[in-house]
Amino acid sequence: MTPASTTGHRGFKFDDLERLAPLLFALLENAPEYVVLLSPTGVIRTMNRTVAGVSMLESIGRSLFDYLEPESREVARASIERAVATGEAQTYECVGCGPHGRPTRYESRVGAIREDGEVVALLLIAHDISKRVAMEAELRASQEQLELAVAASGLGLWEWHLDSDTVVWDEVMRELHGLAPGQVPRNFAAVVETLHPDDRAGLVARAREVASVEDFVEFEYRILKPEGAIVWLLVRGKPIKDDHGRVIKMMGGVVDITARKQADEALRREEERYKSLIATLAEGIIVVDLSGQVITCNPSAERILGLGRRQLYDPIGLSSPFRAIHDDGSPFPVESWPAVLALRTGEPQVGAIMGIYRTDGVLAWISVNAQPLYHDGSPAPYAVVASFFDISDRKRADAERERLFGEEQRARRRAVILAEAGKLLVSQRDIHAALAEFVHRLVPELADLAAVELLDEDGQFGLSRRVSVAAGDPELEARYVDLRRRLPLAADGPLLEVLHRDEVRLSSTRPGAPLLPLPGIPATDDYLAPRLRYRAIALVPLIARGRPLGVLLVATRGRALGPDELSLIEELALRAAQVIENARLYTEMEVALARREEFIAVASHELRTPLTPIVLQVDRLIRRARGEGEFSAAACLPKLGVIQRQADRLHRLIEELLDVSRITGGRLKIEVEDVDYAELLRATVEHFAEPLARAGCEARVTAPLYASGRTDRTRFEQIVSNLLANAMKYGGGKPIEIDLSQDGETITLSVRDHGIGISTKDQARIFQRFERAVSERHYGGLGLGLWVARHVSEAMGGGISVTSAPSTGSVFVVKLPRLVAEAR
Repeated sequence: MTPASTTGHRGFKFDDLERLAPLLFALLENAPEYVVLLSPTGVIRTMNRTVAGVSMLESIGRSLFDYLEPESREVARASIERAVATGEAQTYECVGCGPHGRPTRYESRVGAIREDGEVVALLLIAHDISKRVAMEAELRASQEQLELAVAASGLGLWEWHLDSDTVVWDEVMRELHGLAPGQVPRNFAAVVETLHPDDRAGLVARAREVASVEDFVEFEYRILKPEGAIVWLLVRGKPIKDDHGRVIKMMGGVVDITARKQADEALRREEERYKSLIATLAEGIIVVDLSGQVITCNPSAERILGLGRRQLYDPIGLSSPFRAIHDDGSPFPVESWPAVLALRTGEPQVGAIMGIYRTDGVLAWISVNAQPLYHDGSPAPYAVVASFFDISDRKRADAERERLFGEEQRARRRAVILAEAGKLLVSQRDIHAALAEFVHRLVPELADLAAVELLDEDGQFGLSRRVSVAAGDPELEARYVDLRRRLPLAADGPLLEVLHRDEVRLSSTRPGAPLLPLPGIPATDDYLAPRLRYRAIALVPLIARGRPLGVLLVATRGRALGPDELSLIEELALRAAQVIENARLYTEMEVALARREEFIAVASHELRTPLTPIVLQVDRLIRRARGEGEFSAAACLPKLGVIQRQADRLHRLIEELLDVSRITGGRLKIEVEDVDYAELLRATVEHFAEPLARAGCEARVTAPLYASGRTDRTRFEQIVSNLLANAMKYGGGKPIEIDLSQDGETITLSVRDHGIGISTKDQARIFQRFERAVSERHYGGLGLGLWVARHVSEAMGGGISVTSAPSTGSVFVVKLPRLVAEAR
């Protein structure tokens, strides 16, 4: 059987609960409250902590009332009995033994634990409220002290309850307004009636403003006392809001400031009289005491310094808002200012020139006089009066004259350098000799080193590039040129980067910092590396008509390069680039003229070549027709065949010349139609059967049975014809392989010969007009076939390329869209 001591009503087992209690109270052991499980009669069954000097085993089984002060036992007993009787939780305050054995005030809440509708146990939670009670006592004491302080200060307190429009004044408020007890206003409208008529609208507006802010708001206003006296009051108010953020009332205080207002008015009148004496002076006047506070300041001083009197806090101390400079631009420390010196030495300061940086960033120049002020009998000054004139206009005029003079000198120097450099650049036919004189003109007047690095034919700074350098040392210059001939510049180096970006690059260091190495000089070069180091290095691209030509290097060792010098260097680089480009164009023009003469001679020869057989054969036919020989088909057909072949050749030559005119004039027309590329290719090759036989070339055609598309039939035949003619010319006596394939929407035509081949350097050139990889003396033609084939391919949206090597033949590949768009 379960012992009676551990069994509650109707089978409630305290032992079961006690076995679970360690788990529960493990969660509550750090809680600040006492958590106690009681029997309905108040006997402790278990708890989360004990009082000092009592163990947990000693506490369990004892009555709760043993731990309460006598005056608290009855209220605790009554609350426990009500909880048992009603089953509802009860709350009460009591004084009991605290955790350290001292009496402690608790707020306790006891609740019933039911089983089958009956109360079988009670749960008590006791919260220590000793600190709260002490704070409430302190608050009451503070409230009493506050009321005493308010009464002593003459501060009147007021409240305005917005919901009921009720105004509450304390006794001081009534006395400030001079009203009898029965005359105190009870609503806001009545309060407004007590104000001076001119201030009523302002108070109403500020009352609305107070309702929308969180902090106190101040407002000065006048009231009319019943006897007619005007009193100035300062009111401070703040809104009070409920839990929902709604303003429910306003409260604040009022103090009489009439005496302060009267003093302010008297001071204002005195200041007005004083200011009237100095306000008309153009000279700035400011009086400052020993602490740096401004005693007085006239409008001219405020205008010159750019600050009002209230902003001029400590204008001669460490917190001065101004930064000053001497006439030469050096810093003007505060301890050397005329006013500071006059205060420290007692000696007047006359005619000091100061540059003052105002707070708006404007530099104002002033001429300052400072006079110390003494009290009677005092050996030390108590203040200083500083008078100053604004001489900014005069300083600006002087600076402008100096600037204009400097600009004139720089412009003259610039013009001289540009004129002499331009003359040097155009004075010689040899551009490289002119560039050598050009860079030597820049050293040492403009720089310590000047160099022009030109690109080679491949657009790189390779070994074949031309270099002109001036460094004031012939041996240094010779070694620089020798290095450039032995060592190409890196493709990712700064010179090529400057060219690619078309931008000027200026590198410089601060005075005293390590000098910069010249780009492209290896650190391993024991002679050049330590000598070619500079403080400032400018890399300027040489570009003309969008064509990169090279880079101009300008370096200085003892000084930096300013904006004017950099602009001059850019102008020099522009002129040098124009001269280099003009020289290049002149050379190209001479080459073009030579090629034109050569072409005219070749064209005349090529056109005369077919005409000669035609004339001879026609003459023979005429003689036979006159009876000078047999005039039969067998005798005439060979001669007519010669005429036909030469006429065809003449026709092709003329067509090539016409194509040159159409292409260069932008009149090449593409007229597309549905075609079978394979059939068109075979027909074109078959048309060349006789020329192929004469050249001893076997044409091997590889093509699909059918390759449909849209293209210009005539132009496609022209491409095939030109490539076949080229293959027969340079691969005579050897087979020619012609392949046609279709890959998606692309048609690829390949013509391979086994002739003399083309070197790598000539492969790009052969597609230019009038160009050949070999002499026209050994191979005829106008040099237009591949040029025309390239332009026709591109006009149809495709392109042509070649793969070749000397003595191995060539492969020309043409890629065209299967469906060519018609265009002009």
